[in-house]
Amino acid sequence: MQNRCHSCLKETPRDFCPACAKRLFGVKKFNATLDFSLPEIKSNKGSIRRISISGAQPKFSLMVNEGRLEPTENGGTFILKPAVEGLFDNTKDMPANEHLTMQMARQIFKIDAADNALVYLKDGTPAYITKRFDVLPDGNRICQEDFAQVADLTPGEKGSNYKYDFSYQQIADLMKQYVSTYPTDVEKYFRLVLFNYLVCNGDAHVKNFSVYSPNADGVYKLTPAYDLLNTSLHVQELGRTALELFSENAAADYSRDDSGADFETEFFKANGFYGKPDFMELARRIGIKEIRAEHFIAETCSHFREMDAMIDRSYLSKPSKALFKAQVRDRAKALEMG
Repeated sequence: MQNRCHSCLKETPRDFCPACAKRLFGVKKFNATLDFSLPEIKSNKGSIRRISISGAQPKFSLMVNEGRLEPTENGGTFILKPAVEGLFDNTKDMPANEHLTMQMARQIFKIDAADNALVYLKDGTPAYITKRFDVLPDGNRICQEDFAQVADLTPGEKGSNYKYDFSYQQIADLMKQYVSTYPTDVEKYFRLVLFNYLVCNGDAHVKNFSVYSPNADGVYKLTPAYDLLNTSLHVQELGRTALELFSENAAADYSRDDSGADFETEFFKANGFYGKPDFMELARRIGIKEIRAEHFIAETCSHFREMDAMIDRSYLSKPSKALFKAQVRDRAKALEMG
């Protein structure tokens, strides 16, 4: 296989095609191998800051300096997530998995997703990088809040699983309150929920959806999608979705401890997993017309050829490629059932 761009995955003689190198890093040529390793980042505590830890993937802040990425404490415009051996399966495939899934969202499903690429640390360790969409070219931050913040969910009140103590319907209900372009953005949100189900992203919790005000005018909209990956390649015990689809009632009551997650469709009662009737019910509850919801579900299940081709071009290991393809087909069958 010829060399592929480490961002868009199209054939190119270099690590990055000129268009991606320019868009991501502001240069015509960019080397996918960085000038530092993970131990150097960890030991250089005086000049870098760890942002957060999600499972086995620590996150570090980077910036472009003279055409190269380097760790930074302030003014970071990229987030780096290296592959680190941990508690999960196929850990070395995690960066390639997230890169592939994000590129599928952007290129195949036309989902607005954060710009990203696959790179390597100096010792050859693969790492996923994403360009921050909440930082302006002048370094100023854009006001952004994830839906845990919007809903005032905290570990102090809800415990360590607070990120999962919500429903996708409740997120949409909050969008209706705070997003002025709700009729448009709720369809984007619904398509993203469908995509996460298709690609087996079982960790799309409440903090993985956010709103921001890109023009600093108090008008909020959904941010680009982020943290998309097939979690089933690494953790078999996760559920099919991180959150329940429904609140018990059409209007969510956030004061309830059970989050109204008792509602189940007849399809779910009979099968034990979500299918087309469940997503149609979610669409009805959040204000999406039936004909539009039918279209979005059918469209989500119509891209096997393009997905297979992108999986083949990806930097996943051969076993993970085969498993990814099989899992997507299994989820598509579920989405079409009922």
